[in-house]
Amino acid sequence: MQLGPFALPSLRRDQLGPGVWALLGGGALLVSGGLGWWAGRSSLPVDGPTTAIEQLRSRRDGLEGRQRRGRATAVEQQQLLRLRLALGDREGAIDLLETLADREPDRPGLRLLLADLRAQAGDRAGAERELRLVLNRHPQDVAALRELTRLRLARGDGNQAEADLRLALTASKGQPSSLPLALLLADLLQRRGKGAEADQLLREQIASHPDDPRPLLALALLKQQQGSGEEARRLLAEARQVSPGLARPVLDRVATAWSLSDLRRPPATTTTPASGGDRPNGR
Repeated sequence: MQLGPFALPSLRRDQLGPGVWALLGGGALLVSGGLGWWAGRSSLPVDGPTTAIEQLRSRRDGLEGRQRRGRATAVEQQQLLRLRLALGDREGAIDLLETLADREPDRPGLRLLLADLRAQAGDRAGAERELRLVLNRHPQDVAALRELTRLRLARGDGNQAEADLRLALTASKGQPSSLPLALLLADLLQRRGKGAEADQLLREQIASHPDDPRPLLALALLKQQQGSGEEARRLLAEARQVSPGLARPVLDRVATAWSLSDLRRPPATTTTPASGGDRPNGR
């Protein structure tokens, strides 16, 4: 189980609530089996300090020469890839990644990064093609399924995204990827307005994984988003009890942030309830 302090599979790139995902490691899995230095999709600004940029360009130029002569080692090629990315050379990074990914098909992180770069360049079809290549070899790869789901949501194909995740979840029964896929599906269901189904799925995962804080935390986030702050904090407390010691201070900060958020909410206006009116979800 990866705790950084937590890595919950999520379709969101934004921060949920008062910095919750930021406290929980961004709410997304790092690229599995890929290039650790790429975590967070960071790059240096090309208009940064002149000396630093010149040093990077000098290092890149030396490696470019070795690459052109066919003398660059695998380590040097990865260094060159990092430098191209840092200096904003996305097309050059894509070209080099194509070579690296074809040469090392058992490192899905390389092709996941390639898919990410294609998506950033507006080539969604190319990005989906790369993700399909990953899934052909690793059908339950959570990161690939997450990115494919994002692409499908972006083009309005939520039904297919949900169907594929359900199929992958069924196929992953009894495997380590089962829980992350269930959390990803729950997130998708919530995004599609199926909060009750997401709730049920997460409670099933809590029952199946009583010593894992992730489904408890995911349900707490769902309840917080639905306005059920008290239940969210109770679930957060339960997650704290089954979490490693290093994660507990982070959960304490989340609970405090949620409590402050509730205090800052304006009081509900008192109105005469209409006959037969519905209560909001989550009371």
